[in-house]
Amino acid sequence: MMTRRGRKKAWAGSVFMGAALLGLTMLLGSPQGRASEVDAAGGLQIYFIDVQGGAATLVVTPERESILIDTGWPGEGDRDPERIVKALKDAGCDRIDHLVTTHWHMDHYGGVAGLAKRVPIGRFWDRGLPEDGVAGQVFPDGPKPDDPLGIAYREASRGKRGVLKPGDALPLRGDVSAVVLAASGHVVEAPAGAPADPACDSAPEDMPRDGSDNALSIVLRFRLGKFDFLDCGDLTWNLERKLVCPVDLVGKIDLYQVTHHGQDISNHPTLLQTIAPTVAIMNNGPRKGGSAATVQRLREVPSIQAAYQLHRNAETAEGENTSPELIANPDPAGGRYIHVSVPADGSSFKVRLGADGAERTFETH
Repeated sequence: MMTRRGRKKAWAGSVFMGAALLGLTMLLGSPQGRASEVDAAGGLQIYFIDVQGGAATLVVTPERESILIDTGWPGEGDRDPERIVKALKDAGCDRIDHLVTTHWHMDHYGGVAGLAKRVPIGRFWDRGLPEDGVAGQVFPDGPKPDDPLGIAYREASRGKRGVLKPGDALPLRGDVSAVVLAASGHVVEAPAGAPADPACDSAPEDMPRDGSDNALSIVLRFRLGKFDFLDCGDLTWNLERKLVCPVDLVGKIDLYQVTHHGQDISNHPTLLQTIAPTVAIMNNGPRKGGSAATVQRLREVPSIQAAYQLHRNAETAEGENTSPELIANPDPAGGRYIHVSVPADGSSFKVRLGADGAERTFETH
C-alpha cells in the first residue's frame, strides 16, 4: 500500500506553472477584509459563502486569480449575489476570473444574473448545454432555452463559455491547480498500473440510479503544494464510489466540502475512508442538508479533526449536528462565511468563522 505522501504524488494532476507571485494589490472592503488579506498573503484563500443551503465557494489564488464555484439561489432580493460580492471584497478582489457551475440546479446557478450585474466575470465553465450538441450528454433538469434561469445564464456567458470534462484543468496562473475528476456522469481515467483500493472490498451496495443532474456534477480537486481541497458539487452515492473504486482517483484530501449540502444520498463512506480528510465543511442551510446520517458518517472518519457547518440543522436534534463552536451561523438568517487560508507551501491551513471569528490551524497530510 502506498504512503499518504506517495499517493498524493501519484495522483498529481496537471499543474499550470507560470507567472511569479504578484505583489499585494490594494484591498477592497472593510478592515476585517484587510485582516483576511494580510493573514492569507502569498497563499490560497477559500470562502464557503452562506447561501442558505445552496452552494457558492470562492477560491482566490496567490496570484489574486478568483474562481467561484456555483452562485447560490435566485431571488430573495439578490441576497446570494450580494453575499458573494461581500466575500469577494473581503478577499481583496473586484472581479471573478473563472465561474464554474457544477450542475444545472437553481441552488447552484440561480445567482448568475444578479452576480453579472455587480462584478465582471471573465470565463464561464460548465458541463455543457443542450445546444452544444455533445454526444452522449443528457440534461434531465435543464437548463431549457425558455427557462428564465437558463436564459439569464446564456446571456451572461455568451462568448465566454467553456465545457469541462474529466481530466481537464482550469487554466490558472502560478502553482495552484484545479483538475476535473468527474463531470456529466464520467470519471477521470485511472493511471496505468494504479493499485486497487482495498477499502472497496467492504464498500456498501449501490443505491438506485440517480437520474437527476446531481449525479452529473463537476468534481474539482484544487492543489497548492502539500494542500488538497475537494469539491464534488452535489455528486451522489454511486458516482462517488466510482471516484475511489476499483482504484483511488482522488488521493488524500486535506479539506473536504461535504457533498450535496450534507445529504445522506451523498458522502459515500468508502470515499470518505479513502480520501481521509482532515477538515470537512458543510454548506447546508437551516432546513436544507445536514442530515443526521451524514453528520454521524463524518464522526466515524478517524482522520477528521473538525467538521464545520454553515448552519445548525433546525430539523434535527442538537446532538445530530456538529459541535456548536463549529457552526458559523447560529442565527438562521445567516450571512457569515467560513474562511480557509493556506500558506504558499501548503504545509498547513487555517479555518476561521467569518472575517474575525474563532480560528484553528491544521497541518496537511
